Amino acid sequence: MDLLEPIVREIMGNSNITDDDLRKAMEHLNLISEASAVTNYSYQHPDYGKMVGDVPKALQPLLNTSDNLDDLPDVEVIMDSCSQIDRSTLASSVNSIIYFWMNRWHSAPEGDIWMHPIHLAIMMAEKFQLHECLPALLEMERQDRDFGEVLFYDSDMVGMVPACIYRIVTAEDLPLLTDFVRERGIHSFSKAEVIAAVSTVPRREPQLLPDVQQWLSDILAIFANDIDPAVGDVMLLEAIIHCCLHTRNVDAKPMIIRMYSKYKLPNILIPGGANEVRKNIKNADIGILREELDSAETIWQDAATTYDEDYDDEDYDDEGDYDDDELDYYEDEEWAPRQEYCGYAYGGKARYMPVQKLKKYTLRIELKGSEPLIWRELEVPSSLCLTSLAQAILLAMGWDEDHLHQFTVSRKENYATSMNELGGEALYPGTKDGSRYGVSHLLKKQGDSVMFEYDYGDSWYHKVKLKSVTDYTDDEPRAVRLIGGANACPPDDCGGIYRYNHLVELMRKNPQSGELSEFYDWMGSKWDYEYFPKDKAAKAVDRMNE
Repeated sequence: MDLLEPIVREIMGNSNITDDDLRKAMEHLNLISEASAVTNYSYQHPDYGKMVGDVPKALQPLLNTSDNLDDLPDVEVIMDSCSQIDRSTLASSVNSIIYFWMNRWHSAPEGDIWMHPIHLAIMMAEKFQLHECLPALLEMERQDRDFGEVLFYDSDMVGMVPACIYRIVTAEDLPLLTDFVRERGIHSFSKAEVIAAVSTVPRREPQLLPDVQQWLSDILAIFANDIDPAVGDVMLLEAIIHCCLHTRNVDAKPMIIRMYSKYKLPNILIPGGANEVRKNIKNADIGILREELDSAETIWQDAATTYDEDYDDEDYDDEGDYDDDELDYYEDEEWAPRQEYCGYAYGGKARYMPVQKLKKYTLRIELKGSEPLIWRELEVPSSLCLTSLAQAILLAMGWDEDHLHQFTVSRKENYATSMNELGGEALYPGTKDGSRYGVSHLLKKQGDSVMFEYDYGDSWYHKVKLKSVTDYTDDEPRAVRLIGGANACPPDDCGGIYRYNHLVELMRKNPQSGELSEFYDWMGSKWDYEYFPKDKAAKAVDRMNE
């Protein structure tokens, strides 16, 4: 498992990563990490056992060294218990839990222990805004790669610590963070994570922007005349400059330009180098952590859900057959009366591109060949990027994004919009990165249309037509909204539009057919082809605006 890729995405921002950007960044970071882990990592940790204090009875189960999840209270129960503890005691307890398990890690002869309680401690620090826990969080960032591999056994969870730091850090904590960044003997990418978290704080607390700008200028000055390429300082220097860019730190621009002249920076985080800084520093987006990192708890829950789904295969025995003792079979009367809304989009946050004049687009989306016609209507700003429009369509329809997707203008002009495809896999020849184009690039005037394809196997084609173009009123929010629709989105992997229409025809004419029974068994519910939970879909789309 490589824990570096999520860190690269946190620092660079998911929406603008090209395959080449990611490859170069991973090569640099892996070289730095390998060298640092072998020769330059020299942090001597304190005796964590002496740092463990008393813990209230309600939280003592988190000191249980069993690896059985059943021995722990539910997360909701733990959080409710925390709300009954005074702040000072709670902060001390969270620190003690973290240090207890770090001590276990360093003292356990097998070097491989269960650290789920630390995940809960991170979430507790975040939920109750315990900036007093910052030293313990930084202590986790000081650890070696082996510790990270065990603590974040699922690489999707690697962002929990910077997410928590982003949520709890205050202006008075900045000197402590300066000391952390100046330390020798710890990994540069750990420092980059922390700097990225701090530079995103103004997105949460806009009034702290001047403090963060000054802090970054001070950090930049520290490295101005004292960098060591052997321990990754050149990469770290670019990370600091990248954070200065995304805090609109104009006062630091002269120093940044001198850094580009003095050092050979890798130009991974800022591909355009000094010219990009000159051009964009006044208007860059505030904050560089990806939206998912806004909450450590969300990261943990998403990873836990993925983990559960991955282990659904345990329903099979060793020979690949179903284990009858482990599966629940539905009798006809036990089927749920209808399906659930399943809309999901990776990332799921609205992102925008620059436009000369912003307009309000009303879009009509129709699933080609569906009978009855499955359609949705969206209102979107004309500056919405194509990847975000794809996410809005998935959420409005009710797809759960198990597959790739793209906008198609012609056989030679496609715009890939799947975040996992843009992040890691090579695009098909002739396919463009949809995150670099806005809706107005494809739809310019009323009546224009484009095709959106979801699942290259089943090939669900959606016609996206620009129904109207209007101006926003002064008090009207510039947001993505679902305003209408009808009929159920087909379930993923049901065989394509012809198979789906055939199933709908059976529901109309032969509802007792054996084929439908198999379909309901597969679904775990009956199917209402006219069911469209607009309120749920609208809320899912609206969350993109957060």
